[in-house]
This record gives sequence, C-alpha cells and structure tokens, in this order.
Amino acid sequence: MKNFFPRLISGIVYAAIIVVGTTWHPYSLIALMGLFCILCLIEYCKITQLKDRLYQGMILIGFGIVFFLFARDFLSASNTLYETDTFPFFLNTMAFAGPVLFLFSILLFFFSPQELNNDFSKATIGITYLVVPFALSLTLPSFGLSLGKTTMHYEVLFVFILLWISDSMAYIVGSLLGKHPMAPKISQAKSWEGFAGGFVSTILAGYFIAQWSPVPLQGNWLIVGVIVAIAAPLGDLTESKLKRTFQVKDSGNMIPGHGGFLDRLDSYIFVLPIIYTYLLLINTL
Repeated sequence: MKNFFPRLISGIVYAAIIVVGTTWHPYSLIALMGLFCILCLIEYCKITQLKDRLYQGMILIGFGIVFFLFARDFLSASNTLYETDTFPFFLNTMAFAGPVLFLFSILLFFFSPQELNNDFSKATIGITYLVVPFALSLTLPSFGLSLGKTTMHYEVLFVFILLWISDSMAYIVGSLLGKHPMAPKISQAKSWEGFAGGFVSTILAGYFIAQWSPVPLQGNWLIVGVIVAIAAPLGDLTESKLKRTFQVKDSGNMIPGHGGFLDRLDSYIFVLPIIYTYLLLINTL
C-alpha cells in the first residue's frame, strides 16, 4: 500500500506527458520520442552491460543520424498544406528497411542470444531494436487543415491508449482467471487467459476509436486494434527474454512504482514497426 500513491502519481504524470507530447505539436512528438528513445537506450546499455565508450558513442551517433532523417522529413510534411483534408500516409524513403532491421533484432534475441555477448552486436541491436521503432513513430501521424493551418492528428496517442487497455485488461483478467502460462520459461506472469482478456478489450477499443475519433485517422483501426492485441504481449515477452538473458529483473527504476522506461515501453517498441508496415502496405499496394 505504501507504493500505491507514488505509483499512482507517477502513472498520471507519465500518461499526461504522453497525451501532451503526442497531440500538441510535431516538435513535441519529436521531443517525446527522442527522450523515450534515449532513456530506453540508457537502460538497454545497463541491462546488456555495454560499458565501452566507443560502442556507446556508436549508439548515440546512430540515434542522431536516424532521428535527424526522420524528424527532418516529418517536419517537412507537417509544414506542407494539402488540398485534401488529410495527406496520404507519410512514406519515408527507408520504407521496409526499418521493420526488417527490427525483425532481425527480435530473431536474434530468441534464436541467437549468444550474439549479445559481443559489444558490437549489442550496439547494433540497440539501434535496430530501439532507435528504429521510435523513429518510425514520426511517420504515423496524418495531418489536416484547421483555420488554414496544418494540424497533427492523434494516431500515436491512440496507439498508446490501445496498449494501456491491452496491458490493463490482460493484467486484470490474468490475475483473476490466469491458469495457463503463455511462456513459462520467459515470464511466469503472462497467461493465456490474460492474453484473451487483453485481446478482446483491445479490439473493441480499436472499433470505438474507428467509429468516434474526433479527427480522420490513417488506416482501419479495428485492424490496428488486432495488431496491438497480438503484438503487445510479444513485446513484453521480448524484453523479458532480453532481461532473462542478462539475469536482470527490471530495466530500471526511473518511474517510481513502475520500474524503468523500457519496462513501460516494450510493447510500444514492438507494435510500432508492425503498424508502420500495415500502413505502408495499404498506401502503396
């Protein structure tokens, strides 16, 4: 009980920062994603025991280059007025490269974790596993015209809302009914009953977003809800696999009562490349 109020307050502050950062202005979204990425990279280096300054610098340079390229194109798109209500999904020139590199890092976690004993691999995977998803966040928002100005829509915020619903309902249902572990060798906390509760709730939330969003959104959000419902638990299991590989319990303690930023954002990191790929496909095929 003594941790309830610190956990509640930090959770409210965390959610408020996300709401403001994802809706206020393109600059606020860039700042939020950049901050989250840096904090997760710090925790990643601690988990993987990457202490070599050369390779830490390599990650920092990779972060700077990738974010600069995506932020530059994102701001260019946000400053362009379009004749239609929204302009088509922002297709970065890297296209499928980001999701492919991210997938490579996930496969390495599960099927070749010994590669993480090498500092060069740790640094490279830090970029593909963390920097790429946060940079891809800058491709999701669509824009519309309001009083002659381009305004940013709420795709990134709604992804977070779907993730919160998925996580909360999976925890509640799993705590009440959970009997069959999803992956007992990786995480005892995840159950198939909890997954089912989160799955149904997230799909329903995606449907409500699609029906009652105050602004036009890119894509079918019932489908986005399905993507989040399936991929969010996998993101949590991926981070659990990383921590288990290095025998670490929590990624950090920067959020009182909630652990580290990587613990809170592991699902977001996993779903972003998949949602990006979905939007890329429906806008290019």
